[in-house]
Amino acid sequence: LWYVLGGRAWLKSKPWAESFFAAIEPIEILLYRKSETILWARLKMLVGVVLTVLIYLGSLDLTPIMPFVPEQYHAMVQALYNLLPMLITLVGMADEKLRNTTTKPLELVAVPDKVVADNPAIAQRVAMADAAKDVAVYAIEINKAVSS
Repeated sequence: LWYVLGGRAWLKSKPWAESFFAAIEPIEILLYRKSETILWARLKMLVGVVLTVLIYLGSLDLTPIMPFVPEQYHAMVQALYNLLPMLITLVGMADEKLRNTTTKPLELVAVPDKVVADNPAIAQRVAMADAAKDVAVYAIEINKAVSS
């Protein structure tokens, strides 16, 4: 969590960590495309899988907390307990899908549609930013195709 929320950026600012990042950059690209959001999403998916395995093996046990749960909720708690790993995995998958389909910086997304519609200068800037993003992505894809 620390690494995702700011530790990576902090470490990258330190000269003594340069060799570490030079060595792990190919791994970062392979595993999570150097995106902290994808790293966090995939960590959630891994936690869901690990919890599923632990529940299957009987390593996780609810009996210590069941005395604190009212009797009428026991079935619901047991069902949620069994579904929790799958839900965590699905949330991680949704996070990764959202990250992979994100196309604009938050500052551009947050501009109200009415402001864009009513202000041609802002509309033009938003369109220019979108076009610049498209050109950059296209250039990278062409470079990958040529390199392959």
